[in-house]
Parts: sequence; structure tokens; C-alpha cells
Amino acid sequence: MTPPLIIEKSAVLASTYIKALSIKMLRQAWWALFLLAVLCVSVALVADARWALACLLLIMVATPMLLSLAYINYALSMEARWSLLEKRITIQDDGLLMQFSHPRMHDKLIAWNEIRRWDASCGCLLLELKVRQFTFLMIPFTSIEASQLTLRDVVSRVAQHISQAS
Repeated sequence: MTPPLIIEKSAVLASTYIKALSIKMLRQAWWALFLLAVLCVSVALVADARWALACLLLIMVATPMLLSLAYINYALSMEARWSLLEKRITIQDDGLLMQFSHPRMHDKLIAWNEIRRWDASCGCLLLELKVRQFTFLMIPFTSIEASQLTLRDVVSRVAQHISQAS
């Protein structure tokens, strides 16, 4: 049994969460935007240049609207709230225990087998949850460092537990 690591006062700004969500979604659906751009160019070559302008306008309007649908579907979920609200995270052998400072939120234990994968590249430790696609928990590097922990210790402990659980 390893001693738990405690991260005090972990919270992410909503804009940071939305940025990470948008990047993940666009990485997976970039081909759709590419196909729309190819369609615009081909329509412009076959018909009139005004059609290309209309198609590009459609792309520029449709992409933000799709991202707003993603916001409604994913960023307003309970799992997103876990990242946004201030909490104390304890990394223990059976999972991540989140103790929220908000009085209406109950403590939540995320077992290691509920985490699909992890990523530490966006200024946060991003733990992708198995609940549904594009659902993740974000732990900012600044809160890890403010808790007198090293990023290497936290990442190695999380990676070790996730690999043992899967």
C-alpha cells in the first residue's frame, strides 16, 4: 500500500476546459472540415466562385455551431463539473478521491478502471474517463505544484495505477 498523494485546491477555468474539449473534438473530426473545404473548391471550379464563397461561409457558421452543441452536450455534464469546481484530490490505491468544497457536491471516488487514458501535454493532467467519448477530468499542473508535489511523482503514480487496472 503506497501513501496517498494529496492535491489541494484543484480547479480548472471553464475556458480551459472548453479549449481542451474543442481541440479533442477537432482532432477527431478534422476530416469533415477538410471534405467541406474540398467540396467548396470543387463547386467553385465547376460552377461559380460565388458558390465557393457561400460554402466557405457555411463552414465558418457551421463549425462554431457544432462546437456550441458540444458545449451543451459535454461541458454541462456532471463529469465536466468535477473539473471546474474547487476540490481536494487524493490519489490512492483504489482510485482518485475528490472532496469538493461546494456544499451541494458529494465526495466522488473515481476508480482506476474508470479511466481510459491520461495525457499531460496541455498544462493539465488530463484523465480521459470511460463514461462516454470526450469526457475527461483535468488537474492543472499549478495545483500539483502548489501542493508541494512534483509533476513526475503524480504522473508516474497515475500511469502506474491506470496500467495496472486495464
